[in-house]
Amino acid sequence: MNRRLATSLRGFVDCTDASAPAKLFRALALPASFLYSLVIRARNLLYDLGVCPQTHVGRATIAVGNVTLGGVGKTPFVGWLTRKCLDLDVTPGLVSRGYMAKEQSSLYDARSTSPQSNGALNDEAREQALRFPTTPHFLGSNRVEVANALLSARPDVDAIILDDAFQHRRIARDLNILLLDALNPFGGGRVVPAGFLREPLSGIKRADAVILSRADLVTVAERETIRKKVAKIAPKAVWAEIAQRPVDVFEYERPDEKDSSPKRTDYISWRNAFATRRFVAFCGLGAPAGFRKTLARENLDVRSFIPFPDHCAYSEDDYRRILDEAARVNADAFVVTLKDFVKLREFISQSPAPVFALGVGIEFLTGQEQFEVLISAAIKARSYN
Repeated sequence: MNRRLATSLRGFVDCTDASAPAKLFRALALPASFLYSLVIRARNLLYDLGVCPQTHVGRATIAVGNVTLGGVGKTPFVGWLTRKCLDLDVTPGLVSRGYMAKEQSSLYDARSTSPQSNGALNDEAREQALRFPTTPHFLGSNRVEVANALLSARPDVDAIILDDAFQHRRIARDLNILLLDALNPFGGGRVVPAGFLREPLSGIKRADAVILSRADLVTVAERETIRKKVAKIAPKAVWAEIAQRPVDVFEYERPDEKDSSPKRTDYISWRNAFATRRFVAFCGLGAPAGFRKTLARENLDVRSFIPFPDHCAYSEDDYRRILDEAARVNADAFVVTLKDFVKLREFISQSPAPVFALGVGIEFLTGQEQFEVLISAAIKARSYN
């Protein structure tokens, strides 16, 4: 499918498009959604009854995931969780599916590939490799096998962090964390294709903690409405609200050198130095609206914003489109997410204007203390052999 068409049709599925064609599409897709929902409910019931076995890998295991398609800010949250483990003197290891990686059917160590290369890594793995170069991160389709391989290679790992694993139930976990996007927390209330849900909302009951991501981008009243709906499904789950804040900026000084690393600058220092820049912003995210609102909140002078499909593999045509847009709006710089930046070396090397990436961190608005108690308890409860 044409990329621009795919991007424009997103609203048909995530229920943000209220046009007549979008409503008709969702109505026609209801039977398929109903059948898919039945399959997912049956699968979850088999796991709940113990018919489908779960395997524990022998370390404290923390799963992070979401119930909707698209981005909810998992990568910065997993980064926060990784840092929290390190602060607790716990050695973490990351395990993920490796969605859109070139070798996603294989098991491999993310650290064996340079995060700035165009090799096998997917976007999130490259970003995590840039931020946590010494933390082991294994990827592969069979996550039980992947976790065991990681522990075989790194027996010093005390805690396994499962990225994007709320629906992956083969691995037993000590803590199940669910992230909701405040901008679209319930995906229209329907599973795909008539809605944006990966599974029925009843799945929320499996969460030990529910974290409302991008909570600062909605009103306090909207947050409370979301919290009450979640509480009816998962009354015992710990509730917390977080915001994403720019914490640093990355740029390449010599992108033409294969082994060069990007320069990191504190965001506040960068913000003051480049307040007069005129930007074209672009991204390949599951939820581009969040990045756009972050830029607006930071009052950057963004002359044009170009959303690409999630996990976009940028092409020469994409580069030309971006450069043409910059010329049209008289921009003198580009700003992207770190997820995009790690795969843009070729574009950066040919761009006549600098390319900056915002590194995003997590700030808790509510619930941090109770959530951190939950993390510590899950880690301490697991005895290591």
